Amino acid sequence: MESKISKPETQLAMLASMQAKKFMEIFVTIADTQRQSVHSFYRPNSTLLWNGILLKGREQIANGLKKLPGTKHTIETLDAQPIIRPNTFPHTSFVVTCTGTIKYGMKVKKSFHQHFVLERNPDKNTQDTTQYYILTHTFRYKDSKRKFS
Repeated sequence: MESKISKPETQLAMLASMQAKKFMEIFVTIADTQRQSVHSFYRPNSTLLWNGILLKGREQIANGLKKLPGTKHTIETLDAQPIIRPNTFPHTSFVVTCTGTIKYGMKVKKSFHQHFVLERNPDKNTQDTTQYYILTHTFRYKDSKRKFS
């Protein structure tokens, strides 16, 4: 089957994957070792839907995440796709999807999946293509007992 994806779009997809990997490495490290600093990934217009609980804005997200015990994340899968918008600087945002396990303190590991929409951070140097903030973040435990019809 012949690909109809243009070379620039392929490059954007590859760039999104590289940036997602770097972002997740940094985000997970901060979340696991410096939870008090995780709020720096969010802005006042950000949202986090954590297992059905909606948190809006940097302050509410930071306060919600501070209540969680210490964590150890293991990322098992990671994917990213650029959000291509006409008439904007290429690749100003992208979607990141990942799965993995999380361990709270000494408790048993839980499987999770999460999604991010990352936007270029207007507070950072616009020439630095690695500086993004979380616009939306959805985190959900995988629950094999829960069935949807």
